[in-house]
Amino acid sequence: MEFTINFDDMNWVAIGPEFIILSTAFVMLLAGLKKELDHNNFLSMFSFAGVGSATVLSLILWIDAPTVTNSNNPEIFSHALINDRFSLTFNLIILGMALFPIFGSVRYPQEDHENKAEYFTLLLMAIAGMMFLAKSGNLITVFLSLELFSISLYILCGFSAKHGTGKEGPNTATELSWETASSQESAVKYMLTGAFASAVLVYGMALIYAGSGTTEIRLIGQLTEENPYTKNTLVFIGLGLMFCGLAFKVSLVPFHSWTPDVYQGAPTPITGFMSVATKAAVFAVIARIFFTSFSDLDKVWMPILFGASVLTMLVGNTAAIFQDDLKRMLAYSGVAHAGYLLIGIVTNTQEGMASILFYLAVYLFMNIGAFAIVFMMEGEGLAGNSINRFKGLAKRSPFLAAAMSLFMVSLAGFPPTAGFFGKLFLFYAAIKKGYILITVLAVVASIISVYFYLRVIVMMYFHEDESAPEPIKHIGMRALVTVSSIAVLVIGLFPSSLMELARGAIPF
Repeated sequence: MEFTINFDDMNWVAIGPEFIILSTAFVMLLAGLKKELDHNNFLSMFSFAGVGSATVLSLILWIDAPTVTNSNNPEIFSHALINDRFSLTFNLIILGMALFPIFGSVRYPQEDHENKAEYFTLLLMAIAGMMFLAKSGNLITVFLSLELFSISLYILCGFSAKHGTGKEGPNTATELSWETASSQESAVKYMLTGAFASAVLVYGMALIYAGSGTTEIRLIGQLTEENPYTKNTLVFIGLGLMFCGLAFKVSLVPFHSWTPDVYQGAPTPITGFMSVATKAAVFAVIARIFFTSFSDLDKVWMPILFGASVLTMLVGNTAAIFQDDLKRMLAYSGVAHAGYLLIGIVTNTQEGMASILFYLAVYLFMNIGAFAIVFMMEGEGLAGNSINRFKGLAKRSPFLAAAMSLFMVSLAGFPPTAGFFGKLFLFYAAIKKGYILITVLAVVASIISVYFYLRVIVMMYFHEDESAPEPIKHIGMRALVTVSSIAVLVIGLFPSSLMELARGAIPF
């Protein structure tokens, strides 16, 4: 195989948003060396400026980006990256979720910590990795991007709010708090299982390369369509292994066991960020691989993804019933929603891909709002995120209780919220393809989820606890809750506009 570099397709403007984030990350790292700049106000504001600039540029690029309706070539940098509306839409979702950990700097990292700059640098590096993953047009680029954001998240999960000041030495005798121990546990568990999943992923990629002779995602699709010899055992095994590696990243059953422990132990701003941004980035590459590279092999992979989707929806929603910790409950909720998203892949249609974009967009607002309220209600210790802390919230803070109720009913899929139409469009795509069974099972899973979502509402409106704490109403978090509430309602009332934008972003 001969590899040549095409200098004509080096579109540097197309990767401008990623370069803005990377440049901001390096500035953050250098700012930590100067005492006058090493404080949360400057670091968070500069990070916000970088994320905002990348968002504006992504919106500008989205207007003229290649889509299925025009003949512009989306491949850039010798097919290593793909610049299209599909990837830019995921950019916007990832950048939108990045606001949550940036605004979370009002409490974390603490002012007396000496590694504040590293926190923001790692966060921005994770964002850049996710954005490059959504643009990846080559399996090598996929792996490098995946590892860039994964390694950053491994470290961020260990950044407990009570992990120390950064001055401790190897011989310092310290008594570990629950936050410290759980954060360390989450980081180690995520790193070890993540490293194993990465090994499985790269082995699958190697087998696909051995069976097809290329690592280019679009070229693999052309070869499997035109050359029957590429439909061989090596490709089939490689596809299965690669799916297992990617399934770990989005918490599909049976690769989900790390999720509740990591979500509970990691700092809440990181947990919230992971809950949406990781799913968006990885589902972008799953969609590209299965719909672009292996669409003709759907009879091989469809039953596997069908089973994974059903198991993920049922197991995630059933396990969430038994959780008293809000972060663990939302973790299992995230597992179930990954199962819903997989329905769009199973359909193997453009309508299914558009439904994934729509669903992730509304999932962004539902989750960022819910986690913002959890952040404001959060306490210390094992019971710091207990559902009991929400008892009587409707009297103490009617606005937060109403907003949390809206997010819960939207996540459950009640009309006329945005969450209802997110599921409706996915189910419609499946029914249109003739997959009635998976739709029925998804509805059953949604009915199961009603219990634990409504349980939170019952705690807020029908239980009293005078000892329950008052929420700490940070202005940034209140802004996120307000914007998310409005978005969930507006999208629920006018869903067709967003769905048309999603259909216009499909490049396949």
